[in-house]
Amino acid sequence: MGPKDEEVSWKLETLLDEMAWCGIHGALVYHNVAREYDPAYGNRMLMEAISGNPRLFPCWVVLPHDCGEMPPPKRLVKDMLAAGVRAVRMAPRSQNYLLEEYVCGELLDALAGEQILLSIGIDQTSYGDLFQIASRRPGLPILMTGCSWAATRNILPLMDKCPNVHIEFSTFQANYALEEFTERYGAERLLFGTDALLKSMGAAKSFVDYAELGESDRKLIAGGNLARLLRLERLPEEYPARTDGPILSRVKEGLPLEHITVIDSHAHMSHNDARGVGYMPMPRSDAKHMIRRNRRLGIDKVAISSWMGIFADCEEGNVILKDAMDQFPDDIIGYATLDPNYLTAEEFDRWMGVAHEEWGFKGMKPYNPRVRIPYNSPRYDQWYTYGNEHRLFCLLHSSGGNFINEVADISKRYPEISFLLAHSAGDYPTARERLPLVKERDNVYLEITLTPVTYRIIEYMVKHVGAEKVLFGTDAPMRDPIPQFGWMCYSRCSEEELELMLGRNMERILARCR
Repeated sequence: MGPKDEEVSWKLETLLDEMAWCGIHGALVYHNVAREYDPAYGNRMLMEAISGNPRLFPCWVVLPHDCGEMPPPKRLVKDMLAAGVRAVRMAPRSQNYLLEEYVCGELLDALAGEQILLSIGIDQTSYGDLFQIASRRPGLPILMTGCSWAATRNILPLMDKCPNVHIEFSTFQANYALEEFTERYGAERLLFGTDALLKSMGAAKSFVDYAELGESDRKLIAGGNLARLLRLERLPEEYPARTDGPILSRVKEGLPLEHITVIDSHAHMSHNDARGVGYMPMPRSDAKHMIRRNRRLGIDKVAISSWMGIFADCEEGNVILKDAMDQFPDDIIGYATLDPNYLTAEEFDRWMGVAHEEWGFKGMKPYNPRVRIPYNSPRYDQWYTYGNEHRLFCLLHSSGGNFINEVADISKRYPEISFLLAHSAGDYPTARERLPLVKERDNVYLEITLTPVTYRIIEYMVKHVGAEKVLFGTDAPMRDPIPQFGWMCYSRCSEEELELMLGRNMERILARCR
């Protein structure tokens, strides 16, 4: 309970239905009333709601006892164990208390004494606080949730020094994350998590199913580690056999979609053998690792703009991308990056010729978040004029509050350019704002990718604009392509709709280019 969009699902029966759809056998759950209203009241509601359901395992929300809201820690833990509760959730920022020793030390000691799993979202704490707690209580198992891969440089030292710290990957969608962490720590500290029903459960499940791991490691991450931490005596039963469509059947087995065309409309890349791009680590982010990943999924082609090109040096970025296209000519489609703040009009014109005519880039990637130029600025007119003549496609990241007006302007003036609105499925307000323009203009499309992998939003967009106007994209290798791929494949769209979104729509856009 709490603030939510009208489209966001929240019912228990929806959760159970989605678990069955995805083949997820069990889940650790807490009640939002325990976080948003009163922990004790919400914990009672939780126990009533899941009573008798063998697939749901209780996680109580707890806080310090000093104000009389909860029993003293030892009694609280005794009550938990008697109720079969082996995990707790803490929300210090939402519930206005500190994780300092003088506030939470007694509670944390009691949890550590019984090795109760402490689950805590990184939005509620800091990595520094977690280090202090974990290093002082090596017997307390801690699960960090909601971590961003942008914080990897803080996460790795914490996990290196505190072997009782675990991590789940619903938000931590870093490229090759499961492989990288398994190589460093073994699989025992990695947990499968979904953040349902905010996020797509299929996105998280695919991340495990398609990872390049041994079967024993995959089983540990998928459920074995959580079962051990919760000391489950019995695992949930298998679901009755069901018949899925050809796409979902292969995805559930972690097999490539070799029977249909799959084209990633939105990706990036770094230079050869890169491990990071300045403000964030980005392992295995060069062309060879990206194509390896794509082939594991069955992605036939990928449209790429170089990270260098959009963030630092557009000219050098185009050169890096051209090298990648030479390495993988059948796999990579190029987005040119051109920055009017650094290129004179003559240089801009020369680079249009080099990138589009000599090197064959079919895409255009102006990037407002870095160059801070409105998309309908006259400084882009020469590029749009060229793109219109050659029926190119143009990927646009949001430019802020005037974004829709800017796109409305240029999509009308340049009707032969296909405009792809990036990250349209990040949340319902964003999608809702873009729907009218996409309905109105034949040359404007919704591209999906973003970390929230918002539950049921792909179905929402298809309902309102049709599958013909929705495009699969991943933003790889900033995030691993697997969760974005699973997000779309586990949606409740028809096979025909999935085939359109996964590849045929982009295939049609590419066929127009000349």
